[in-house]
Amino acid sequence: MPTFKIGVMLENVQLSDISCVDILGNLSKEHLAEAVSLGYEEFLPLAIDMEILYISSNLEPAFMTPSVKVLPTITYDDCPRDLDILLIGGPPPTHRPEAGRKFMVEAARETKVILTTCVGSLWLASAGVLDGKKVTTNRKCLALARKMHPEVEWLDQRWVVDGNIWTSGGAAAGVDMVATYALQAFDPKFVQALGLDLLDVDPSARGQFYK
Repeated sequence: MPTFKIGVMLENVQLSDISCVDILGNLSKEHLAEAVSLGYEEFLPLAIDMEILYISSNLEPAFMTPSVKVLPTITYDDCPRDLDILLIGGPPPTHRPEAGRKFMVEAARETKVILTTCVGSLWLASAGVLDGKKVTTNRKCLALARKMHPEVEWLDQRWVVDGNIWTSGGAAAGVDMVATYALQAFDPKFVQALGLDLLDVDPSARGQFYK
């Protein structure tokens, strides 16, 4: 099987916005090779040959809050567009690099699944990709989102699924969303054991809708 490729847009986002990638990374052959020592041999046949690409404007250390710098592995210009998953964290509305906009527009045509967390949906909306879609964003930013992008249908939910686009509210909602996606996309027993239980994640505890 071809390598499962995940792209992560991390430039100028909160670290918590992209922490949910760990749920997916825990399903990789690389991670399972280490987890075997903890007693997970039965899942070896399900381990995924995975490559995670950390995308930014250039290959210089990319800033994330709180005062973190991460070394990207690929630029927007060079990143393949036909990803299996694109995960988009949420930078402030002042951060809109043209290369990032171009990448999102092109990747949206070829990438199988797009996941956004927090105000990452505002970034994607700024590229016109969400026009006419049902989506959400950080609950505290819904009014701003509706003002900035009235062409998008903004819903007050912890996460929303519209076709192949999954959008979440704040970072914790993003963790639950990605966990739910993983349970649907891969063997649920495998995901539960490696992706959720090891990280103490339970998306059913709070669910898709605000209480």
